[in-house]
Amino acid sequence: MATVQTSERGDAAGREPGSAGGGTAQRAIPTFGEPELAGLFAALKVAPHPMLKLPTVEWVRALMAARPADWKAELVAVLNRRQQRIRLAEEDPLWWGWEFDCWLDSDKLLAGSFVAKAKPESGNLKPEGYTPEACSILGIYGGNRASKSVYAIKRGVQCAVTFPKTLLPVMSESEAASIATVQKLAWQFLQPHFGQLNGKRDTVFKINYSQANGFTDRKIVLPNGSEIHFLTYGQDPGDFEGWEFGAPAHTYTTVAAELKAAGRWVPPNIGAVADESMPLAWLKMFARRLKFRRARLLWPFTPVKGITPAIKELVGNAAVCVESRPAELLPRQNFPDVPKGEMPYIRECVFPGVKAMAIYFFTEFNKFGPAPGRTYYQEVKELLDGKTSEIIERVAYGMARDTVARAFPKFGPWNMVKRHQLPTIGTNYFFTDPAGARNWASFWVRVTPGDRPNYYIYRDWPDAQTFGEWAVPTEREVNDSNRTGWDGDIGPAQAGLGLGIVKYKQTFLGMEKIQVSRFKLEAMDPYHVKLVQRAKGGAEEVQEEIAERYIDPRAGASEHMAEKGGTCIIDEFDEPQYDSKGTLIGPPMEFIPASGVNEDEGLSAVNDLLDWNQEQPLMPILNAPRLFVCEDAMQVAWTMDNFTGRGGAKGACKDFADLLRYMALAKLSHIDAVQARGRPGGGF
Repeated sequence: MATVQTSERGDAAGREPGSAGGGTAQRAIPTFGEPELAGLFAALKVAPHPMLKLPTVEWVRALMAARPADWKAELVAVLNRRQQRIRLAEEDPLWWGWEFDCWLDSDKLLAGSFVAKAKPESGNLKPEGYTPEACSILGIYGGNRASKSVYAIKRGVQCAVTFPKTLLPVMSESEAASIATVQKLAWQFLQPHFGQLNGKRDTVFKINYSQANGFTDRKIVLPNGSEIHFLTYGQDPGDFEGWEFGAPAHTYTTVAAELKAAGRWVPPNIGAVADESMPLAWLKMFARRLKFRRARLLWPFTPVKGITPAIKELVGNAAVCVESRPAELLPRQNFPDVPKGEMPYIRECVFPGVKAMAIYFFTEFNKFGPAPGRTYYQEVKELLDGKTSEIIERVAYGMARDTVARAFPKFGPWNMVKRHQLPTIGTNYFFTDPAGARNWASFWVRVTPGDRPNYYIYRDWPDAQTFGEWAVPTEREVNDSNRTGWDGDIGPAQAGLGLGIVKYKQTFLGMEKIQVSRFKLEAMDPYHVKLVQRAKGGAEEVQEEIAERYIDPRAGASEHMAEKGGTCIIDEFDEPQYDSKGTLIGPPMEFIPASGVNEDEGLSAVNDLLDWNQEQPLMPILNAPRLFVCEDAMQVAWTMDNFTGRGGAKGACKDFADLLRYMALAKLSHIDAVQARGRPGGGF
């Protein structure tokens, strides 16, 4: 079993310089200054170290005053312990190697114990003391030489060594990169413990490493049955769908309990390490398969070439900054949700079905360097002198922006709200876009009172939670001549359910219905709470009030064949439908053709609702957007985060973008008495 994990943050004596104990009586202190201390260090062959401070003159003088008889022996003992700690780190990097604060914060994110330190002067949407739940995917983005891969490989190897039968794939962009980087790192951690087994034949373990060729068959089998596989992204992720990654859940629970009882550190359950530029297909495969053993994916990546589809999917514009850190090389306002002169340090991501976080290892966090007295950060600073802010963000701070022009550039995490944050008072409207054989993209929006009302899109259909994504990021190459995929590829939610007019009426009205007996106040829409509390006579269900319903003007007015001859969708919705027994099954539902003006005007109207001064702090009413999206409306959020318009009429998320245009151009407002408007289908 593994030896105890120790923290790197204490000095060699287990205390900070200046903490020497002893008496407090005043004594004559012998002359002792910098020359004497330097001479003592030279005699003992003690040198500066990035992680362990040397005793200062003041510390030694305090020790001399406290222990005049044996101060020198105590000082030598402290320095010897310091040298022993340095030697342990060199001899056994797996358990005694140096670790930085950002490594420990990564562990906390994996365990769900990280506590944010928000800054009140920032636009940060997460309060101080916020603790995100444990994540399954941790993106470790950082600058050059920021120790991202070292952390990820070390944690993966610690998991495999500690927990029997662990299955750990370690990914690389190519076989050459695997041998030169991740396999070399893995051997550095394993060699002190298993070097004597290298090349020996055995029916249980398989360890055969050479610096030139890496591990034989790109595989390690440890004596405890754990396997480490070195794979490349050129392989088909579909070939690994049957694998269960990480330590078996019951094994992890049992061993972790034993370690905790003994007061020892418990490594996280690492199911995969995906080094550098992981393709989206691999990310999605890991997201599906990690759940079986409740394991974690570590993804260390320096985005020197900019954003990739996988990064955009994990850390898109909907990601919320949880904590930021000062960025010496970027003193300007870098992001709206962090203070001036800072860059995001930890962000909470939005990824379907999986809890994901991102942490950014700044290059300056690495205290080591290529030579004594020189850090990697100093080298990177010189390299970046005169470079653009975009390059500095990538190389020193691990941040990649989406350089493709989005149709809604000011949409971000500040536009996302939870269900319980929706307004209690407001007027509801409905928008839909008929699409032939495909499902009809639809959403509901609530408009608040006031001359400049806020818009809250609180529901969409077909919803991602039930039907999957409406559109997904493309995995193909896109450019100006091949625009298919700019606005995503078609997702499973577009597959038609074969619904007719009656079924669509029933579906929409069903979404607007609230079952009183099943209603729970916790984390519910406050508007629904009001309706339930207002319900009289013990009603089993109550219905949302919809002021007006809007429909795509072309599809809604297009004639098609029906039982009564030529008619249009708007007319059919306006008619009641009955079953064979004369029971009303499709009440009249009045639709208004949405504005059909040009697309540019509609997009501008949406961006007017999103506009706010991002150079100033975010402040409700005074400086804030007016369009918000409930986190449940994932199809709308994805569209606003990804739609460019470059995909043309066939863009996969264009339907929801059209609905946003119709909404913005409708000049919606709050109505005090919805029930007084029109027929039941309009205000139901």
